[in-house]
Amino acid sequence: MQIFLINLDRRPDRLEQVKTQLEQLGLEFQRISAVDGKQLPADYPLLQKERFLLEQKKPAVLGEIGCAESHRLIWKQMIAHSLPFALILEDDISLNPKLTAFLKTKAYETYDFVNLSSAEPYPLEPKALSSLLNQHILERPLFWQSTRNLWRKLEWRRRWRIFKLQPINPDMILCECDPAPALGSGYIVSLAAAKAFLAQSNKLYFPIDLVWRYSDGLLRQAFLSRPLIEQTRGDSDIPGRYQGYRLTPWQSIKRFFVKSRRIQRRWAVVRLYKLKIL
Repeated sequence: MQIFLINLDRRPDRLEQVKTQLEQLGLEFQRISAVDGKQLPADYPLLQKERFLLEQKKPAVLGEIGCAESHRLIWKQMIAHSLPFALILEDDISLNPKLTAFLKTKAYETYDFVNLSSAEPYPLEPKALSSLLNQHILERPLFWQSTRNLWRKLEWRRRWRIFKLQPINPDMILCECDPAPALGSGYIVSLAAAKAFLAQSNKLYFPIDLVWRYSDGLLRQAFLSRPLIEQTRGDSDIPGRYQGYRLTPWQSIKRFFVKSRRIQRRWAVVRLYKLKIL
């Protein structure tokens, strides 16, 4: 599987850090020169400024747009070369040595998107998870089944669902879900998902690490119970991303009417999982 590493030309230090980790794991990669948000115009056509503000309750920063375009470059390359899967990495990461073993299992081939860098906000309550695995209950029970309440301890809120568990080993479980966790520091994407993500991000009103929550298509999405890629908390190349903002009363009213209800993705989930969504 092709591995892509997104790296700004002005950050050779980060390139060296991740390159060393990948070499230690015996993994080859292709560097992608990241799009530098500092060099983008304020009126960049990809960005829907007002809707981004209303959807995310904060203004977009150009670093986010540069990040989005960098990921889009890879999806375009996957499509151009018909790559069935790719592992996409950002350069502010720490790699777990177990990553190599996971990739060798090829368990990711069941899915269109696997987030390797976050399991949040799913709690995956340990006792509930252990009990379900011991009983070999690996698919979301239907709403009338007695084990549904136990399964719900893996999930977060009403619409954050886990549909299937795929144990790789006792410490590594793939969780098929919707919505998938945010954070795009490290993820595996299929060709079908690359096409869907590229199409969905032609009009950007969300950070690129939310694109899988909005995309159309029957895309099976998952995350690892224990992430193998950790985002380091060093200096950010996207300053201002988490800066607080308060909507005006008028903006709050407008937000109610324009906020995405993820209709495309929700309809796909209904088609994929049917009664299991209830």
